[in-house]
Amino acid sequence: MKLSIRLAKKSDLVAYTILHQKTFQDAYTNKKIGLTKKHFSKKVFSSLRIQDYLRSNLTLTKKQKTWVVFLKSEMIGSITRTDKGKEYELRGFYVLPKYQGRGIGKQLWKHALNFAKRKDITLDIYAHQLKTINMYKKWGFKIDRKKKAFYRHWAEWPKRLKAKCIYMRLSSKS
Repeated sequence: MKLSIRLAKKSDLVAYTILHQKTFQDAYTNKKIGLTKKHFSKKVFSSLRIQDYLRSNLTLTKKQKTWVVFLKSEMIGSITRTDKGKEYELRGFYVLPKYQGRGIGKQLWKHALNFAKRKDITLDIYAHQLKTINMYKKWGFKIDRKKKAFYRHWAEWPKRLKAKCIYMRLSSKS
């Protein structure tokens, strides 16, 4: 499988939106808390608020980099690393569901890790994503108990709907 990884461009917005919408529908749904595919629909992802957020991830600066991975001309993954001073924040790390389990995420992770030396790396994650939490643990992340769990609510969701999130940390000393 011939993959290419490069820094994101603002012109990637359409493909980047599709990538995120599809992976959110696959990874974040949870019937127990009422989070369904409709909460991550194309309509939700086309909202101004979500488009502004995704566009901000594609804005590269000294402190923020987003890499995208392509298989031929299809964007199949992404990762964003932001320098927060004493640590890096990882977000927007997704691989399309049909390509998961093939080592693509690991390649993308190693690529971004090369640009995140000598600082801890933190991320927040939906607490019900046990498969993904276990993947991060395998890569050396630990649940960050110093940071309290919080509940995420998207403006596009019904008022009562919220999803518990936790923080994870990869220590630069490991």
